[in-house]
Amino acid sequence: ILIREVKAQVDDRVEATEDEDLAGAAEVFKLALGAVEGEIYQVKNRSNQDPLNFPIKLNNKLAALLGTVEGSENRPTEQSYEVFQYLSDLLDVELGRLHDIFQTDLPALNQSLEAVGLDPISVGHTPED
Repeated sequence: ILIREVKAQVDDRVEATEDEDLAGAAEVFKLALGAVEGEIYQVKNRSNQDPLNFPIKLNNKLAALLGTVEGSENRPTEQSYEVFQYLSDLLDVELGRLHDIFQTDLPALNQSLEAVGLDPISVGHTPED
């Protein structure tokens, strides 16, 4: 949700200017965000058939693990803990990438926006908060 909110802000700013350099920088920024989003969530699902055509991502894997753990009357197996740790580590990598984008790429984009008289992109909550 955070990534989509930030992308929408970027789109709004770019629509308000005809600066091609800014549009290019904004597109690169959105591609970086999209790469992280695409690892966490399957963004290609549009129809009922698409989950069969595109692989599941981290959010679905974690949800499936949750269903397995909650569906048992026994305590989680050691394998469940291992899978959770593995998926959690993968998610931490992606959240770290997102944090880096917000710490390095976003300030540069905001400087470009302010240089043409547009409001900066604001992020209310980052993964490290």
